[in-house]
Parts: sequence; C-alpha cells; structure tokens
Amino acid sequence: MVKSRTIICMFLLLLCLAPMAAFAARVQAIADLDRMNIGESLHLELRVEGDTGRDPDLSVLDKDWEVLDRSQSSRIQIANGDFSRSVVYSLTLMPRREGEVPIPSICFGSDCSMPLPIRVKAADDATAPQQNSKLLLEAEVEPEHVVIQQQILYKVRLLHRVDLMKGSLSDPQPTGVEAVVQKLGDDRKFQTRRGGRLYQVIERDYAIFPQAAGTLRIPPLQFDGVTAGASSRFDPFGRRGERVRRHAPALQVEVTPPPADRAGRPWLPASALRLNDDWQGKTVQLTVGEPATRTLTVEAEGLQAAQLPDLQVDAPDGFKVYPDRPDREDHSDNTGITGVLQQKIALVPTRPGNYRLPAIEFAWWDVTARQWRQARFEPVDIEVRPTPGNVGATPPGIASSPDVPTAPPMETGAVSPATQSPPAASASTEKTQGKKPSGFWPWLSLGLGLGWLATLLLWRQRAGRSRRAAEPVEAPPAVREKTTRRAVMQAARSNDPQATRRALAAWSAILQAPGVQSGLEGLCRAAPAPVREAVEELNRTLYAPGNHSWSGADLVEALQQWRPGEEDSADRDPLPDLYP
Repeated sequence: MVKSRTIICMFLLLLCLAPMAAFAARVQAIADLDRMNIGESLHLELRVEGDTGRDPDLSVLDKDWEVLDRSQSSRIQIANGDFSRSVVYSLTLMPRREGEVPIPSICFGSDCSMPLPIRVKAADDATAPQQNSKLLLEAEVEPEHVVIQQQILYKVRLLHRVDLMKGSLSDPQPTGVEAVVQKLGDDRKFQTRRGGRLYQVIERDYAIFPQAAGTLRIPPLQFDGVTAGASSRFDPFGRRGERVRRHAPALQVEVTPPPADRAGRPWLPASALRLNDDWQGKTVQLTVGEPATRTLTVEAEGLQAAQLPDLQVDAPDGFKVYPDRPDREDHSDNTGITGVLQQKIALVPTRPGNYRLPAIEFAWWDVTARQWRQARFEPVDIEVRPTPGNVGATPPGIASSPDVPTAPPMETGAVSPATQSPPAASASTEKTQGKKPSGFWPWLSLGLGLGWLATLLLWRQRAGRSRRAAEPVEAPPAVREKTTRRAVMQAARSNDPQATRRALAAWSAILQAPGVQSGLEGLCRAAPAPVREAVEELNRTLYAPGNHSWSGADLVEALQQWRPGEEDSADRDPLPDLYP
C-alpha cells in the first residue's frame, strides 16, 4: 500500500515537470578553432533553441577576449503542428594574451553554454616563422639621436601575401617628451621580397618633431584588417573573411638640447637651407614716388614653415618700407618636410639718388654637419630717378600755345594781290594808246577789279578767324592749381585711393607756392601734420599688406583747412597807411 502511494506520487511529479522541460531553452557554444596564433581571430557561434527571453551576457569575455564583430539570425519552424524557434549569435573574437585562454560559459538568464578550451600560441611559438607569415607589420625610425625640434622620419610598412578586404592602421602616439606628428604625403605601394617570397607593400611615412629633451618612445602601431579567401567551419567559401591583427615593434629616440654656444641665435635645425631674392643679380632702377615690391624666399629642409623667423628689412633714409605678412607653406614627400617662407616688401623711394639696401643675415643649425651656418641675403644697389616732368609740368587736358601762328593756305582759285595790277593802271595804258570808243570791255574790267577786291577782303577776314581759332587759350596758373586741387577732393570724396594718389601727383607737379617744392614729397614736407598723416594713411592703404578699405574724409578735411602759400602771405607785413 505504501509502495503504491510512492509510485503514484513520483508519476504525478514527472507529469508536472514535463511541461517545464519542454519549454526550457538549450544553449550551445561552438568555435571554429581550438588552437590559434596571437593576432588572429576566431568565430564563435551561440546557438539557442527555445525562447530564453534575454540577450547573452558577453561581459564575461572582456577579460581575455575582444569582441570585434557580432551578428544575429533567427529561424522559426512549424511542422505537424509543432512550433520551434532557434537563434544564432555569431561573434568574432580576438585573444588578448597567449597561453590557455578558454571561452567561459555564456548565459542567457539561467540558461548557459559550456566553456570551451582554446590555446593561443605566441609569435615565437607559431609553426610558421615570422618571415614566412602572410602578413607582416614593420617600422623604423631615422635618425635615432636628434636635437630638439629636429625632424625624425618614422616609416611603417605593411607586407601581405593575401588579399586585404579592409584594414585600418593606428597613428603614432609618442610618449616621454612632447612632440608634433605630421603625416607625409600619400601611402606608397610597391612590391618586395622577404625570405624568397613576394609581398605587396603599403608604406606610410610620418615626420615627428620633439619639443623637449629626453627619451621619445613610439609605442607599437596596431593594424586591424580582414583578409579574403580564409575558409572556416562556419564559412567554408571564405566569404566572411578572416579578421587579423598585427603590431609594429616599439621604438625610441634620444633627444638632446641645443648646443651650448647658441648665444641668443634663433634655433633653426635643418638639413639644408636655400635663399632666393628676386632683386639679386640685376640693376634695380626705381622712380621717386612709385612703389616697387621685393620678394624674399627661404626654403628649409627638415623644418616646418612655422619655425622660420620673420625677415627684418632695414632701408636707408629716402625710402618708406611696407612689409607684407609672410606666406608660410609646408611641402612634404617621403623624404620629409620642407618649410617655405615668402616675404614681400613694398618700397617707395622719396628722394632721387643711389642707395644700397643692407644685407639680411640669420644663423641656422646644420643637423648633418652639426655646426652653425650663416644665411645671407646680399646687399642690393638701387638707382632712384626723379619723377619725369615734375617741374613745370602741364596738367593733362591743357595744351601749350604755339610760338608763331601758321597762316592757312590760300583758297583755290584766288589770285595774289601782289601779282595783279589795279584798274587805274589799265586806264592809263588805254590813254597812252589813244582813246577807244567806250563799250563792253571797260565795264568787264571794272567788275573783275571789284571781284578781286572782294576776294582779298574775304580772305583777310577768314585768315583772322582761323588764327584766333587755332590759338590755344592757356589757363592761368591759379586756375590750373584750382582745377587739379578740385580733382584731388573729388577722388578723395569717392574713396578711391589710386585715383586720389594720381590726382595728388598732378596737383603737386604744378603747384607754385612759396616754400613748397615741386612733387608729392615736397608737398608733404611743406604741408601741416594733418595733411601728412592723411597722405601716409593713403600710402599704407595702397602698399601695406592685406586688403584695406580707405576713406578720404580725413584728407578732404585736412586740405580744406590748408591752402599752400596762405601762411606765407598771412605772415607778411601789411601795406603802409596811405596817410601816416
């Protein structure tokens, strides 16, 4: 009786647990490799049959494995009224260390997979030697001993004997001392042989400039990629590719301070330095008041353009100098960086004569010879000619009068009065020959004589008109001065700097005032401070660096308050009284 009750209880318990077992999920972990090399990846599939209602907890992998990629697929099947659901989680894993690195149990709530043993071999323990690997990552640095701010060339090469579907390479991140890193040009592709095997090479160059003394360390660069054609348990046709990772060797460079004999000289460590002056090797001839531009260029190999100093240009008295802002540009290729500085200087001569622009010198450090060198722009000789026609020049639009007027030619058909005889002479001739009966001929002679007289009077009247028309009317100097001065004011009010300067040159050329020399420079020397400052501002606008807007209001106001010669007449003694 007791035994039968026990059997009945066990049977009822099994009936209760059967539905729970039917709805429990089954989790299975499958890896395509159980042995691998460091830097290679494996594919792990988590197959779940049933409904867990939760996502997998992958945090257990973070200690020894890096999850590079993950995907998910599901399948639902209905057969003979039975409903089944399965989910497959695909993971790409990269080991973080060598040795025995098992894949731990991965759980979906209370449903977990079994752990998988995986052995990861170090590079030295790999079956194939390094030189026979299908993928290599190399790095080198040159030179290994430098001074502060000297260029270091860092070169990294990726060699592969398999097709790369994609890949990425990290950039160098130097440590130990502060440094500036700049990539050089585009990647180079070529072929080479290593260990008798042909490799495709992708080479990338960097320039590194240490900013302090010490040991500069370059950690290993990391390459992550996918190679094509690798088959696996889950991808027999190699469509998915194989994830690979390689590390370049770590390198270091010793950085020393500048030499002790620097003594305040600019610090420019370069392998070569070239200078160019567009005024060298030729005769430079300038004209007073006309600007000219001198271009100086410095090219330094192994030095960034930002490190090159501004060029200080000194000019002798008789010149106004307007230096432009230097243009800086870096040219790079696989041999390094070449910094280029271009300095433009506008010079305006103010007095005629022969001048010499002094030499421009600065020191730089030759990193190849390890010694100081001197860069030098040679002196330049300049001949400054006076402004042509600035004394007694006639302003445009006013012609000079001829010395002797030219009489117009005689009209066609007219007869010169000097060659004709008056009618009275004909009458006396007739008397000597005897009296003739009067008839038609005397009246004809009288008509011809009157016609000749009318022709002579008409010719004299027309000649006088032509002479007066051909004779130019020269404006008085005061009128010409007012006309050109008015042109200056109009150009200034229009805020046109070029037209204003041309008008100023024309006005100063014809200006005749006590104490004012001919020419724009003479005008500025005699003018009060507001006029000089306004003209100087005009010159800066025309010749100083950059594009500047100019307003002629200050010049107009200054000229309205100053008329050349008025100060002199105001200082004269007044006329004596008529009745002292």
